[in-house]
Amino acid sequence: MQKRMVTAAVVLLLSVLVYAYNPPAGGQNFLRITEPQLITGAASSAGGAVFSVTPSSVINNPALTAFEQRVVLDVAGTMLFDSSDSEHTVGGAFQTGIVLPSRWCVSSFLLQGVWVPFENMQTGNSFNLNATFSKDVTDSLAVGIGADAGIFYGYGTDWRAGVNLGALYRLGDVAFLKDVRFGASLLNLGKQWTETSVLGITEEDASSWPGIATFRTGAAAVLYSAGIMDIGASLDISAPAFQNFVLDTGVQIEFNDFITVSSSWEYDVREYSEGAVNIMPSVGVSFKFIINSKEGSLLADKGWEQSEVTVSAAWQQLYETVNAASFGAVMNLGLKDSEAPEIFLWGEK
Repeated sequence: MQKRMVTAAVVLLLSVLVYAYNPPAGGQNFLRITEPQLITGAASSAGGAVFSVTPSSVINNPALTAFEQRVVLDVAGTMLFDSSDSEHTVGGAFQTGIVLPSRWCVSSFLLQGVWVPFENMQTGNSFNLNATFSKDVTDSLAVGIGADAGIFYGYGTDWRAGVNLGALYRLGDVAFLKDVRFGASLLNLGKQWTETSVLGITEEDASSWPGIATFRTGAAAVLYSAGIMDIGASLDISAPAFQNFVLDTGVQIEFNDFITVSSSWEYDVREYSEGAVNIMPSVGVSFKFIINSKEGSLLADKGWEQSEVTVSAAWQQLYETVNAASFGAVMNLGLKDSEAPEIFLWGEK
């Protein structure tokens, strides 16, 4: 059995290395431009600088939703602009998703659409569907597995399908660090886009993308917590197709559990070496509100008398003159169960 597993791993690695690595600029991250949290989240496999979960978190690590206790709804959209492209000046992306906790596991479903026609960032047109299942193994450890599929059109016609694996470990507080977390994921295990005519970073037709068997690992923690303010940071590294090295860093400042300011920055070795340079960090802000449901309403009847709604916006200059402006809303139905249940023995109540 062990010999078969080793042989399968070697075959997978060799098949990956056969492909020349030439994705379009932004091709590794084309699913991370659909909502503000993804744009400013530093592609964190550990749940972000200050831990938070949306249905799209599984794009970075399928295990991130495992500790979620509430139903989460998400809708977001992004407009992209390129002032230097004479033929195409506007592109866009959208997503909608849901997280469904149960006693057995946490399920999440995500639909994303991406339309990016720019010469400086030509990731084309696609619809993508993701289904993920995660489980907390212990109070600290979670694992997850997801499957995704997509269709591509407009620059050739193609399809993709694959499996994603992930794990998350929450260490807790260490010295002055709060909520220390470590994440790891292995993404894109399957067929990726191959029959496309988009331009790669070498300005030739793109190869298979995004990078098959992309390994990602990272850590995050709250660096400072006092009163109404928390400051967190995250650091991730990844190796798309084992042929590239990418560094992602992020910082978040949360005020009174109401306003969160976020920023992230990425260094992609192969993109920089080919002149597809992105040196501007992303910037985003979100606001969290409590919504009370009237007695007799649908939400109240479901036990969701109070819910949280987080509205967010983000901006980033991507490649050359390509800019992204993203807006979205996330709704957590009900409030977190932060108190342990009371247990009474016979005669004590």
